[in-house]
Amino acid sequence: MTLFDPVVPKDLDVLRSQRGYSPGVRTGNMLFVSGMLGRSSDLSIVEEPEAQLVQMFDNLGLVLKEAGADWNGVVEMTAFLTELQRDYALFMQVRDRYIHEPYPAMTMIGAAELAQPGLICELKAVAVVPDR
Repeated sequence: MTLFDPVVPKDLDVLRSQRGYSPGVRTGNMLFVSGMLGRSSDLSIVEEPEAQLVQMFDNLGLVLKEAGADWNGVVEMTAFLTELQRDYALFMQVRDRYIHEPYPAMTMIGAAELAQPGLICELKAVAVVPDR
């Protein structure tokens, strides 16, 4: 018996099938989203920085939707940026397209490197899934 349910949107199934992890897991009304990256469904990196961040947020949104949640349920976000000082303002501009008040808890961390060269940010989140 497992104590959680994997959340695997169709467009992110490659993470389960090829990388060996679930894009998200749900236990009760809590959703834990794995670190999302600015990659397409074939794992190719989106090159342009703003487009990469948008893809990363869109990927996170796929997990939220698959679990029955939305951006209003996000209670915590953790971002890992390879160039924190350089990309902070751009990250916040893109984030503000998805997240509005009341704002979730958030931590931003400068990271030496991510899973593949060319990635500038990884974003994980915790969300509350409303009762159905």
